[in-house]
Amino acid sequence: MSVNAPFQTKMPEIFENYYIPTLNQTGFMTLEVDEYSQEFIKYSASFPDVPSLEIGATYGVATLKALSKGAHIIANDIDNRHLEILKQNCPENCKDWLTLLPRSFPEAFDFKEGALQAVLACRVFHFFSEDKILEGLKKIRSWLSGDGKLFIVNETPYFGTCRAFIPIYEERKRLGEPWLGLVDLNYFDPTKRPFVEGTVNLFDADTLTWVLNEAGFKIEKLSYINRTGVFPESALYDGRESIGAMTVKSD
Repeated sequence: MSVNAPFQTKMPEIFENYYIPTLNQTGFMTLEVDEYSQEFIKYSASFPDVPSLEIGATYGVATLKALSKGAHIIANDIDNRHLEILKQNCPENCKDWLTLLPRSFPEAFDFKEGALQAVLACRVFHFFSEDKILEGLKKIRSWLSGDGKLFIVNETPYFGTCRAFIPIYEERKRLGEPWLGLVDLNYFDPTKRPFVEGTVNLFDADTLTWVLNEAGFKIEKLSYINRTGVFPESALYDGRESIGAMTVKSD
């Protein structure tokens, strides 16, 4: 999807009472923020004079909450239409603290070393290839200040939308295969396939720990996220539907 696509002013209707579809087949935005996004909101608002970045902000459920708390947020998304809707929904008294960045991460923009206080990447990295995941994480590390933090959330193989993939994933794990969560859409719930393109890289705790350490991050907190009440029943499994981490730069 080109970032210069014609602007569609209206946000899509809520899907299955919990999701808002994106305009470019990159899944959905949830209506509620998870515990790691909440930590990002709180942390970024503690440093109003230093910008923080949300990657893949879509319509801004986390960005708008952070702005309301006094944070200075750079909202990134590959689709400018998402960001324009975000801007329309931003209160006038917060707009001076909002910067829109309609570019593809990680290849299409850069920041000076140490320029950012915090980065949130919520439900974004599972759309990336293995090389792009590591490239993106290493870029984020260079952008963060010395005490800056990365907050990351991804879907896991225990995600009800692709429950047919779970036996494949568990066999790969038994065999010790790398990137064992890489799955194509044939394993997805047919009702969700029209909203997503390509393959998806689902992370379990071991995979997320490995990639964060490989990219030079020290994990302060890592846990599975129970999505009951946030995802529709069809997307639930056993309370491990998503995984999140809060990290700092390792020495």
